[in-house]
Amino acid sequence: MEILKFQTSAETPSQLEKLSHIMENAPNIADWCVDYFFNQFFLSVKGINIKALDIINALGSEGIDAEQVYEE
Repeated sequence: MEILKFQTSAETPSQLEKLSHIMENAPNIADWCVDYFFNQFFLSVKGINIKALDIINALGSEGIDAEQVYEE
């Protein structure tokens, strides 16, 4: 399984609710979570054959900017 991580622009409860709705209905996602760290919400997505661009576009369609982050 792949794990992708994103820094998001989600700040308000309504944006977090939209994010939740998108993740609950996205195909191939086995698990996901949002963490608050240094005044930013980070999204972690776990699944099979998931594509970062698909997640970024889905969030963007709801007005939430997302940028993939990489761990070293």
